[in-house]
Amino acid sequence: MVNKTTHKEVILLCFYDCILFLIKLTPRFLIPVVSRVVCFFGRSFVGRDIKILRENLEQMRDMPRGSQDALAFEKRTFFNHICSALETLKFSCKPESLKVDGKERLSELIEAGRKKGTGSLFVTAHLGSWESVGWVLSKIAKSDCHALARRPGCKALERFFDKFRCRLGMKVLLIDRPLLLRDMVKTLKSGGFLAVAMDQRPVGGRKTTVDFLGRKTDFVCGPAIAAGMAECPVYAVFSVRKGPMHYELISSEVAPAGNKNLDVNVLTQRMATAIEHAVDLYPDQWTWHYDRWLNDEACA
Repeated sequence: MVNKTTHKEVILLCFYDCILFLIKLTPRFLIPVVSRVVCFFGRSFVGRDIKILRENLEQMRDMPRGSQDALAFEKRTFFNHICSALETLKFSCKPESLKVDGKERLSELIEAGRKKGTGSLFVTAHLGSWESVGWVLSKIAKSDCHALARRPGCKALERFFDKFRCRLGMKVLLIDRPLLLRDMVKTLKSGGFLAVAMDQRPVGGRKTTVDFLGRKTDFVCGPAIAAGMAECPVYAVFSVRKGPMHYELISSEVAPAGNKNLDVNVLTQRMATAIEHAVDLYPDQWTWHYDRWLNDEACA
């Protein structure tokens, strides 16, 4: 439960709402221009993110820090992230402004899952506009889509995201809530949709080690446990940026319904492999500045 809003939080909420209002008024063709300006002036505020990104690129893509290829990739990555963030906020206010391709394939998967009599688990990643995945799911299914999310450290941000996701037709299950696994299974067994962006480094809870981008990497395994207990199908879906306010859904089946006897580690590996394929296709739309391999010797 969120406590009563403080005076400082009210000011922050007003600031966030003003920013959102300005983004709403920004013409779509100006989004890339605004993104380049933010990239130019904002770099000094994200020094830690840049450091982690460079370390990850050096380890995972053999791009030495300071090399021409690494610097070019870094610029493209931050530009794509800012564009996607601004466009996601914009379409949350004006849904008709977003063009999304690939909804037919996702609709086929949703209908196939419904015929099994259960809900469906959708695996995604912090690539492109991941928040739009829940919105598309809620529109196609004509019902709310539940999503796992971390609780922001700032209560003002928490309230802002609550309003933002509510406009997208999403209900959030915070990962620090008690009996989270029970609620995930309940959602799936009742025929609901659950979307999980599971490419961040696990913080507590259930986890396992999988092969990801050529390295042993910790992944959360709670989604695989929930899918097995609910015997529901698992799909991978990613919303990748194709141009200003234009995205494409990349969807595939990870595991069919009735996967109760499928090993949790095997299912989690399949989820990680689906994310890896998407990252390979669109590497400069993935968030390389997360400290996924923080405990590795190379990152120490």
